[in-house]
Amino acid sequence: MPIKQVHSIPAHVDRIWNLAPHPTLPLLAAATSDKSAQIYSLNTYFPVAQLDGNHKRSIRSVSWKPKSGSNSEVVLATASFDGSVGIWIRDSERYTQEVGSTGDSGSIGLEEWEFVASLEGHENEVKCVDWSCEGTHLASCSRDKSVWIWEADEDNEEFECLAVLQDHTQDVKHVAWHPKEGLLASASYDDTIRLWREDDDDWVCSGEIIGHRSTVWCIDFDKTTSEGEARLVSCSADETVRVWSRESMSSNTAHRDIPSTFRSDPISENWQQEAILPQRHSGPIYAVSWSGRSGRIASVGADGLLVVYQEVKRGEWVVIAEEEDAHSVFEINTAVWSRKWKSTASHGQEGDAEKGEPKPEEEEIIITGGDDGNINIWEVTFQK
Repeated sequence: MPIKQVHSIPAHVDRIWNLAPHPTLPLLAAATSDKSAQIYSLNTYFPVAQLDGNHKRSIRSVSWKPKSGSNSEVVLATASFDGSVGIWIRDSERYTQEVGSTGDSGSIGLEEWEFVASLEGHENEVKCVDWSCEGTHLASCSRDKSVWIWEADEDNEEFECLAVLQDHTQDVKHVAWHPKEGLLASASYDDTIRLWREDDDDWVCSGEIIGHRSTVWCIDFDKTTSEGEARLVSCSADETVRVWSRESMSSNTAHRDIPSTFRSDPISENWQQEAILPQRHSGPIYAVSWSGRSGRIASVGADGLLVVYQEVKRGEWVVIAEEEDAHSVFEINTAVWSRKWKSTASHGQEGDAEKGEPKPEEEEIIITGGDDGNINIWEVTFQK
């Protein structure tokens, strides 16, 4: 199945660490080693905002807060090697027009963003940050071996630390929330994945996944599962991509009147390896992404290879596309699936980053970022 590059954004002179498309808007956030986060329109791939001046070191991860209820604010969290997490809110009333750097005669609209909060407490580099599905909680993880869970107020300006989770024995590389449940997963340099849940006002480790033989760099939940089901994909320095499924969960409702700290049977989950995907990579695999539309998985890593997998039946996966040197000779740090947006803006202008319509659900793109500082956009032919 063919894969083709449809666009490339020469985004930064330094490496791209992480990319995050907004869940409902045609916006893309990029975390970079130049201490800034850049926001791009997925309609035209022009920049619409640059968030800088508040972090003292590289921004390693970015995460959009899901919109919920009547709250229409656009909120981004940034995790930095300076040990802090930043919270940014777009100011929809402040807007400037500047001449674009593309050489076109049109202009590029630049949004104004406000830095509203700095979450501090980690003792070392913050490697990843992720919002829960309802946008009420934020998780961060660090080189200090801990995972922190924060609760946000309605204005996104006051954050309370609900828990500091310290079960990992090494650097925690990645955190990811389940798309429907209050379930958090974390991946670590200690070769394990841990699952976390709130249990009687305490956050507890509800499960541990052991199987990788080296650092687990990235994890992502299956977004197509039915209610009560959970599947997870992980990638590792052991050059494998693995899929795990939850086989059972014990809620222990009979002992809810006893604090979880004193119970002999705390909430627990049993996870099993469902598949090892066909091996293609010849080096550490840094990122995996599980599409919520097609159900495909994409992986990238140190070897510069972009691989796309498809499940032909439960637990059986095949490679349907791969691209060598997807960022020339450079390592690829991140890959994410996104819906494909159809622009309604005229070429050379980006007067409104949100003008545009999503194409049919099956039409999607893969967005990758690497050490070359480029953001590449890829299409895979859809097959019904």
